[in-house]
Amino acid sequence: MLQYAFDEITESALINEGVLTKEQLSKARKIAEHLGGQKTLSEVLLEMNWISQPRLDDFVRSCRSRISISDILIARRMITEQDVMAARETQRKSAKSKRIGETLVEMGLIEERHVVEALAEKFNLPLLEPDITEIDSELVRKVSLKYLRRQVAIPIKLEGDQLQMLVADPTMTYFVEEIERLFSCRVSLALATSTIISQKLDLIDAFLQSKGEGIGDYQKVKYHTLEPQAQTGDDRVVQMVDQMIRAAIEEGASDVHIEPMANKLRIRYRIDGVLVHKLDFPRDYTPRIISRIKILADADVAERRKHQDGRIFIKTERQEIDIRASFYATVFGENVVLRILNKASLIGLQELGFAPNILRLYSEDVLAAPSGITLITGPTGSGKTTTLYSSIDYCNDPTVKIITCEDPVEYVIEGISQCSINEKIGLTFNETLRSIVRQDPDIIVIGEIRDKFSADVAVNSALTGHKVFATFHTEDSVGALVRLINMDIETSLIASTIGAVLAQRLVRKVCSSCSMTYTPEERVLRRFGLTNEQLKPFTLLRGKGCSACNFTGYRSRLGIYELLVPNVDIRDAILQKRTMQEIRQMSLDSCALCTMQEDGMIKALRGVTTLEEVLENAPRAFHHRPLETLMSIVG
Repeated sequence: MLQYAFDEITESALINEGVLTKEQLSKARKIAEHLGGQKTLSEVLLEMNWISQPRLDDFVRSCRSRISISDILIARRMITEQDVMAARETQRKSAKSKRIGETLVEMGLIEERHVVEALAEKFNLPLLEPDITEIDSELVRKVSLKYLRRQVAIPIKLEGDQLQMLVADPTMTYFVEEIERLFSCRVSLALATSTIISQKLDLIDAFLQSKGEGIGDYQKVKYHTLEPQAQTGDDRVVQMVDQMIRAAIEEGASDVHIEPMANKLRIRYRIDGVLVHKLDFPRDYTPRIISRIKILADADVAERRKHQDGRIFIKTERQEIDIRASFYATVFGENVVLRILNKASLIGLQELGFAPNILRLYSEDVLAAPSGITLITGPTGSGKTTTLYSSIDYCNDPTVKIITCEDPVEYVIEGISQCSINEKIGLTFNETLRSIVRQDPDIIVIGEIRDKFSADVAVNSALTGHKVFATFHTEDSVGALVRLINMDIETSLIASTIGAVLAQRLVRKVCSSCSMTYTPEERVLRRFGLTNEQLKPFTLLRGKGCSACNFTGYRSRLGIYELLVPNVDIRDAILQKRTMQEIRQMSLDSCALCTMQEDGMIKALRGVTTLEEVLENAPRAFHHRPLETLMSIVG
């Protein structure tokens, strides 16, 4: 017959609710104290016939939340009050916030199963240890296995509108709410130890792996045609997200924007650098869709007030895709952006859009150099990473050791040692850079020069005979040199180590399915210093818009480039800390520098893009050189 231990709040409730008088409670307490803990207060009350067992049970159920786990364990004679005091002291000294039951288990004062049994009594929940055959693996597939491991939970079965969940902690109300939102059903809980749940998850993972459907590392997108009228609520949300990602991949989108509005959830894709509105979902779907994405991205489902990041790994029959998820708290809910990194989209240098002479200079001079720094610069979204990886892949050779420091690794290249920064475990950018030179590399790749420390590492590595690749955020090629000077890097080191600076932007290509000849407006020609007479030898094209290009007139993108390979004059100018304007003019005069606007103009004259597109994306050039000069530079 189970007895109970009471705290002061519960004892007061016994009086306030008329279960006992003050005199009865006072006398029973004195008897219990006199017995030195041999009997609990509830046992004394029962033996004195001041309360019956059914009345006591009813009272306990009515104020169950006021009875602590430690009270129940004391009543069961599993622990003593001294054990609880010792555990409380350990909790106070610990840097981590832990529950009393967890602390008692860690101290070896009790077994985990006893804590779970006490939780079952406190919350009136069943204990369950299901056989693996009783667990619906399809339910597990709809939730991230990594997320379930972190929450220590398993969905068991779905009957009607009720989902049974096995958990180790029944107080995770936020988790229950998210699962109910995701599956569009009510959740009933059953309890088991964390050890049992972890073992079951391992068995489920092994089972799915054996079927080729492992969910440990990759979330497989199921490409289904959405038929909402034939689906249950939970299937609908799962397939909405799958379909959204599938369509984005098939249409070549670089980003998916999921934006809560006052009365709808707006979905937009960034295709060829331009946001295209695709569809809207009813406002009611917002929390469930975002929760589904959070689970896939291994983000904190319960946290809605702070910004978060996550990653989703998708493995299809043809390719592996890495998706970076960014969650941004707004007044209407969390805005989500999915950055799609298609690992099969790594392309060769010849396909990037280099003009013939620029490609020859870059591949035969810059990339073939045994040492020195190559900076690839431009704003976010300018294609720096693609050019960086294509350059690394070009240099990749069995006789060369290439090592990287990236945040994160966006494309995996066979034969290269790639390191992805993980601040959470102490694998910081600076710590990785300190270690990288001790790996005996020939080529060092720094994902981004962020500050003076990373710039110093790049310079010092180049000084010791290494070849260094890095990206940089500057407006143009000359701006990269000036920014290094402003970071207090010694000008002598900059002058002696910088092998090349490649600045770039991306422009959209004219759609080949709907291209047509056209003549640009006079104002556009003036911006390039062109005349209609100069256009006569060329056929300028633009797209009129069709279904193949989403009626934009453009399809796919290519780079426009500005490659600066410093000569003696430029290196002297760096040593003298000459102004940006002076260094730029010297580069144009003595280094055969072709600006991004000029490179884009030549591509437009050849019908690859349009002059309007170049104006919209390239830094403006205020001085115009003869067309013949530019043609001879780019080839």
